[in-house]
Amino acid sequence: MTANFISRRHFNHAIGSALAALPLLSNAQAFPSKPIRIVVPFAAGGPTDLMARAIAKTMSASLGQPVIVDNKPGGGGVIGMSEVARGPADGYTMVFPSILAVTNPALMPNYPFDTLRDFAPLTVVGFIPHAVVVKPDFPAKTLQDLVAMAKAKPDSLSYGSSGNGTSAHLGAALFAQRAGIRATHVPYRGAGPAVQDLLGGQIQFMFLDMSSALAQIKAGKLRALAVAPKSRFAGLPEVPTVAEQGYPGFDVHGWYGLLLKAGTPAPVMQRLYTEVKGALDTQEMREIFRAQGIEPGGMPPAEFTALVRDDLALWKRTVEQLNITLQ
Repeated sequence: MTANFISRRHFNHAIGSALAALPLLSNAQAFPSKPIRIVVPFAAGGPTDLMARAIAKTMSASLGQPVIVDNKPGGGGVIGMSEVARGPADGYTMVFPSILAVTNPALMPNYPFDTLRDFAPLTVVGFIPHAVVVKPDFPAKTLQDLVAMAKAKPDSLSYGSSGNGTSAHLGAALFAQRAGIRATHVPYRGAGPAVQDLLGGQIQFMFLDMSSALAQIKAGKLRALAVAPKSRFAGLPEVPTVAEQGYPGFDVHGWYGLLLKAGTPAPVMQRLYTEVKGALDTQEMREIFRAQGIEPGGMPPAEFTALVRDDLALWKRTVEQLNITLQ
C-alpha cells in the first residue's frame, strides 16, 4: 500500500514536471517568433557596433526575423548589461560587451553583476589583438631594446591607454611587471588622443588595439615592436609576439562576445550559436573583420564560458597584485 502510494506520488510528480517543461520546449522549437535585439553597450561607430551590425544583417536573413542593434552606452558597459540582466531568459535579447565584462568586476568594488552567475556566455564574435607600438623614429627597434631603455633610466618612460582599466592599460601594466620595469601610465579619453601624444613624444609606447593600430602601422605612421596575444596576428605576420621575445606565456587579448541571460533554454542557445557561427564563417564577414584588425571568433558556449572564467581570474589577480584602481 505504502509502496503503491509512493510510486503513484513519484509518477504524478514526474508528469507534472514534464508538463511544466512543455512550454519551454515548445518556445525553443518555435524560436524565433519575433525580432531579436543585440544590445551594444557602447556608442555607435566603434568596432563593437561594426561587428554587431554585420552579424545582425546575416542573421536576419537566415532566421527570418529582424535582428536589431540597440546602442546603450554608459557606465562602463553596465547600462547595456542591465538590459539583459533584468529581462526574461528567452534568448530574444543579447548583450555584446567587450572584455570589460571580465575586467570591470576586478576594478569595481560594487560591480552589480556576477558575470558567470547572471549571464550565459554564447560565443566570442571577435578577438582584437593589441600591438606594442612606438613612433617610427623611436630609438628602440625591438621589445628588448624598449626594456633595456626602461631599466637604464627607471621611470623615464610613459605609456598611454584609452582609459583607466581598459585592456590596453591592464595589458601594458602586466607587461611592465613581467619585464621588471617601471613606467608611468597616462590614461586618455580614447585611443585617438593617446596616439597623437605618442607621435608627439609625450608618451613613449602603447598597447594599442589592432582596430586602431593596423592601418597606421601599414602606413608607416606607427611601428609595432610586438603583438600581445600568444599567437602572431595574421594581418602582421612579420611582427613577433611578446612571448617570443623573452616572456613565455604572455597572452593579452581583447575580445567582444555575446552574452544571454543565465537560464536561457539550451535549444535556444544552440540555435543562436549556430546562426552566429554561420555568419562568422562567411568569407564576406571574415574580410570585413580582418580589414578592421579583428580576428573572427566562433568558439562554442562551453569554451567561451571557460575563457570568461579564466579571464575573470587573470584580471582579478592582476588588479590586486598591481593595486590598479579606476581613480
